[in-house]
Amino acid sequence: MQFKLPVVFDNDCISSFLWIKRLDIIEFIFPKSEIIIPEVVLDELKMLESSARFNYVYNDLKHKIDSGEYILQPISALSTEAIDYAELTRMDNPQAIGKGEAAAIVLAKSLGGTLASNNLADILPYVKGGQPPYIMTDTILYSYYKEGKITITEGNAIWNDMKRRKRRLPPYNFDEVVKRMDCNSQNHNVI
Repeated sequence: MQFKLPVVFDNDCISSFLWIKRLDIIEFIFPKSEIIIPEVVLDELKMLESSARFNYVYNDLKHKIDSGEYILQPISALSTEAIDYAELTRMDNPQAIGKGEAAAIVLAKSLGGTLASNNLADILPYVKGGQPPYIMTDTILYSYYKEGKITITEGNAIWNDMKRRKRRLPPYNFDEVVKRMDCNSQNHNVI
């Protein structure tokens, strides 16, 4: 699959891989230097830092950023991105969305990259016309499968592990992801 780089991750998408300690999947699909983490997304995960049981979720991501493998991207004050971000999160906006989703959308647009988010309810009103293009956890895992790195059975195990960790994913299994994605790619080849 083709993606516009860089890839800007929202909390829910990067967390799918963080919670099960499988950042290697993301790193196989995307160059590490093209993985962008909005500063607000890291801040959202910081609450896990003091958890003895779950601090690895925050610490693993922080380590990737501190080592320069992933890029931490703030939104500069008074920038166009800051204005757009403020509009998307404004309390009196009837379509206000979460800070992580808003930051990822404005940065993906600004950088000309791809948004990685599972929260379709929040992002779809703001990605009209495919700008910025978006992907989800299932897209990434499917790409990993298409590269021959996992079987459908292994994909189901990963998918179910994510669900056990309370990741919000569609109710079906990974084999259904493969069927849907294969069908979708066949339909695009016909056009």
